[in-house]
Parts: sequence; C-alpha cells; structure tokens
Amino acid sequence: MINENLTKSDLRKIKSMIKKELKKFKKKEVEKKVKDIIKSEFNNVEKIDKDFDSKVEDITKQVIQSFHDLLYREKYILKKKVKR
Repeated sequence: MINENLTKSDLRKIKSMIKKELKKFKKKEVEKKVKDIIKSEFNNVEKIDKDFDSKVEDITKQVIQSFHDLLYREKYILKKKVKR
C-alpha cells in the first residue's frame, strides 16, 4: 500500500476529475431515461400522424425564429423585463 500524502493541488485535480466523470455519467443516464420515456410515450405517433416529423420541425423553426426576432428587436429585454 502506498502511504504518501497528497498535496492540495493533487486533491483538486482528483476532485475535478471525479466531477467531470460524474457529469458525463449523469448526462448519459439522463439521455437514456429521456430516450426511454420518449419511446414509451410516442411509440405510436407515426401510426397516428405520418407528418409528425415535419410538424415538429416547423414548430421548432417558428419558435427559434420568434425568439430571434424578439431578441433582435429588443436587445436588452433580459435586463429590462426579467426580474431576479
């Protein structure tokens, strides 16, 4: 067994490595759970509506465009209207 003392910098490096690995693991787990939920909830979407993908794409484009328009017209909207 190794009985050497770790310096503070060594401890910080180890902690940061552990945090990074935990973030990666959490991200993978969350992605997996989300995919499972989506598959279970929307497994029959194509049977219900064959244009589902195009509709989702259109809605997403509209949302992004509206958000861009809002921020382009009112540059400081986040400072003015959002309260902490």
